[in-house]
Amino acid sequence: MPRLGTLIAAFLLAAALACRPASTLPVLFPAPQFELTDQTGRPFSSSHLAGKVVVANFVFTTCTDICPLLTATMAQVRDQLRAAKLLGDKAAIVSFSVDPEHDTPEALATYGQRFGAVPAEWRFLTGSRPVIDELLIGGFKVGRPPPQARTPGGTPEIVHTNRFALIDPRGQVRAMYSGDDLNVSAVVEEVRRLVP
Repeated sequence: MPRLGTLIAAFLLAAALACRPASTLPVLFPAPQFELTDQTGRPFSSSHLAGKVVVANFVFTTCTDICPLLTATMAQVRDQLRAAKLLGDKAAIVSFSVDPEHDTPEALATYGQRFGAVPAEWRFLTGSRPVIDELLIGGFKVGRPPPQARTPGGTPEIVHTNRFALIDPRGQVRAMYSGDDLNVSAVVEEVRRLVP
């Protein structure tokens, strides 16, 4: 009789997985390959994300305009992915710096701590200007912030994208969402659908 119970449980699990709706999002373009540095000062590359669904955005640490909102929204994504038990082996979140000249690993670590970021769950990434430019322009197709955009007091105010990218486990960008009005629950549901 215990064997029958095991068979029934296996059947119900298989049925539940088969009934899970697949994502209907189109494939937009391949996600860029990269080799950058995370907030701990360690190398971090796109290969670390292989096989995971990734939610990514673009910020910089001295931003006083949209970045705190984008980062707070990403914190909500993190919280919901964590609650759904997707964060870690199945899904990852990444924030790319658009101001690599100023965003050292230490600056990124301090910034991330303001939002409760744990490096194992949420990577803040920086690199050289040419590598970041290629990532923004050729990779994610979001454009490059204007160079030397500064306020009179010298604080960087860089106009940059508010987009969040959703990348599937095969490394394909499936959606580019506006960060101004991101529906966090809908994004988490798409992550759930994309998880293998």
